[in-house]
Amino acid sequence: MSLDLVVLLISESDLRSALTARLTMIGINVVTVGADQLVQGMPGMAIKTAVLVTDDGSIGQVASEAFPAWMQVVILNGSSGGPDDRPVRLSRRGALRRLVELLDGWGAPMSQ
Repeated sequence: MSLDLVVLLISESDLRSALTARLTMIGINVVTVGADQLVQGMPGMAIKTAVLVTDDGSIGQVASEAFPAWMQVVILNGSSGGPDDRPVRLSRRGALRRLVELLDGWGAPMSQ
């Protein structure tokens, strides 16, 4: 199954805007949500091909454990981790570049 969607739950507006712009420019479908929208849930089939990216460690951990259907969960919290960890933890420093690399490795439909 290939990656179809990146769901951003990012509280910091500058980071959220930068991620949305960069990911959209390279051809990735992006949607931004608030915590309340995430709690309401997404259809099960939708999240099987979606990656959740959040800067809230507790939400990311709960989403990873309570909703294992997510293709992957990425937490931007100052830690680092490997691409096979669940959830993946990335430092905010260089997060955009590293996230694009991870998404490419997970089969994101990137435009040339």
